[in-house]
Amino acid sequence: MKRPLLYISSFFILGLAWSQTLADMPAQDTIRQDTLVANPVIPKEPAQPFSISFLIDYGKPAVSLISDEQRYEGGLNLLFFDHYSIIAEYGYGSLHPRNALQNGNYYSEGNYFRVGGGYLNTIGPKSKLGFSVRYGQSTFKDRGEIFVESASGIQEGYETTFGPRSSEARWIELVVTSESRIIFNKENQDARINHLFSLGFHIRLRFMSSYDRYPIYDTYAVPGYGRTVNNPNPAVNVYLRFTPF
Repeated sequence: MKRPLLYISSFFILGLAWSQTLADMPAQDTIRQDTLVANPVIPKEPAQPFSISFLIDYGKPAVSLISDEQRYEGGLNLLFFDHYSIIAEYGYGSLHPRNALQNGNYYSEGNYFRVGGGYLNTIGPKSKLGFSVRYGQSTFKDRGEIFVESASGIQEGYETTFGPRSSEARWIELVVTSESRIIFNKENQDARINHLFSLGFHIRLRFMSSYDRYPIYDTYAVPGYGRTVNNPNPAVNVYLRFTPF
């Protein structure tokens, strides 16, 4: 119980530190005129009462290219009054964690989704910082194959298998988000194309609520969450955001 409380406290302390940093920033009218001329300020995005954006996690396909696992994820974000967001994410994972079973192989495959809400704050002319809480659920199947060595050494070893087993898992996430707009047209900072794309990352802290447990060979990895032995389970995701509306 102490470890989850420590993680949660760290998240809130981090948020307070960022807020204090923003409060200590010098006001706009204190910036010297010559600095403004040498370093023109990028205009902020125009305020909108409502916007829709789509997110693609480009880190997961990159990892899939260099491993025997496959992971894909995308999301939809509804932003109200430039600050309040409703978030939905959907993904697929085919996992093959190493060392899950002694003298064997473990596989887990399935789909998952997350839904939640949060707050997004502008911290500069092109950067944003946010915090959100999300609920995640995964529906997946796992299986395994284990080579059992003979204890006596007289008989040969044999291979045993389990699954596929249909399972579900549920968890809660605390997420810190940081992103920055991609500036394509530097001559016209307020050009529409400069408001379409952003690059960012999520720092996630995931707390497993429940998952289907099994005797002897328990569930080891859950698509969308990771290894069940890690609770809480931290993660970092990188994404590309497209905001057409």
